[in-house]
Amino acid sequence: MSHILTPAHTYVALLVVQGLHLFHHRLVKRHISYAETISSLVLCFPPFLIALPAVVFMSAHIAMIVVQVAGSIWIQKLSPDWN
Repeated sequence: MSHILTPAHTYVALLVVQGLHLFHHRLVKRHISYAETISSLVLCFPPFLIALPAVVFMSAHIAMIVVQVAGSIWIQKLSPDWN
């Protein structure tokens, strides 16, 4: 059985990463930024309902996953405190 990465896989991965990243914001009491808004917008266009080339979806999903992971790593520096 071949394991091929598809837009549906990257969509679900972004959904999970986005959820965990937003939870991380809540735990460390930091404001969200434009990156979370853009990821949310990307998630509004699921690959199983919108007809775009797979590379477009996968590139957007993977790029936003990288941004969310980097944002979690440097959350203290990149996101303002709630206070």
